[in-house]
Amino acid sequence: MKLFQLRYFQTVCKYSNLTRAAEELHISQPGLSHAIQELEREFGLTLFLRQNKGLVLTEEGQQFLNEANLLLEQADSFDSRMKFLGKANQVIHFGLSPASATLHFPPIMREFHRQHPQAKVSVVENGSITNYQRVLDGDLDIALLSSGSPMSSAFGSHQIAVTKICLYLSREHPLAGARTVSIQDLDQIPLVLLTEDSFLTTNTLQTCAQYKVTPKIILTTNQISIIKQLVECNTAGTLLFHGTIPDDAPYRAIPVREFREPSIYLVWNQYNPVSSAVKQLIKAAQALYPRPMIDPYCSGNGQENLILKT
Repeated sequence: MKLFQLRYFQTVCKYSNLTRAAEELHISQPGLSHAIQELEREFGLTLFLRQNKGLVLTEEGQQFLNEANLLLEQADSFDSRMKFLGKANQVIHFGLSPASATLHFPPIMREFHRQHPQAKVSVVENGSITNYQRVLDGDLDIALLSSGSPMSSAFGSHQIAVTKICLYLSREHPLAGARTVSIQDLDQIPLVLLTEDSFLTTNTLQTCAQYKVTPKIILTTNQISIIKQLVECNTAGTLLFHGTIPDDAPYRAIPVREFREPSIYLVWNQYNPVSSAVKQLIKAAQALYPRPMIDPYCSGNGQENLILKT
């Protein structure tokens, strides 16, 4: 018996349905069914009755669930206590994308360090797509992720912001005076984009395909400094969240009408034990962003957001 099998069993009991449980756990339905059957074989029990309306716990299945709940609660408590013993040496492995690095990570880190000056954070830089999987796999404790849809139930999450995707151009570019641009305008503009494991680039390619536009991508890089230089010298444009680079003299940020307004979330794996240090970081972020910060370029927002400008 493995603890993950008991967690699988808990989730099946929650829904009384293998398909819904498998979706929440992000595993295949046959794999989940096999894990439950292994428990039944190991202990010689019939945990569920299979009926047309779903799964029904047997009497011994209910007893098994009660004991499993106690055991998992004790296991989580043990894990937390042991990690607390090493609190002084805890290192938070924080997944960060290039866009989030400039927009929202510095305020969160500043507030967290103010409250816990001895805490240590190790930043792992990847795109949101890579960091999404690494949080699920347990390689990262926490991450800032961008998404065009609500977070999966596999994550604990806190919504940090709603933002706008903008085309950044040199002020010398002919389109620099436009209030908004269409995705069709991207057809003839050389673009330097973040790497393909980023939400921004993946979303750009998907949206362009939807509108039958072929973007002219000349470079992909996660180095924001390189992107800024290429935009400044009018070699290329770029697509970034508004505010990622300053909307000042060398550049102009222009909203792209067809792009949806994505959200940025602080996320962690809710099925893995969360260390005391990570819990404090989450609390610091929740205190700093009690409600999502709405970008002033987002539709329906008539009030300039001062946090974004600072």
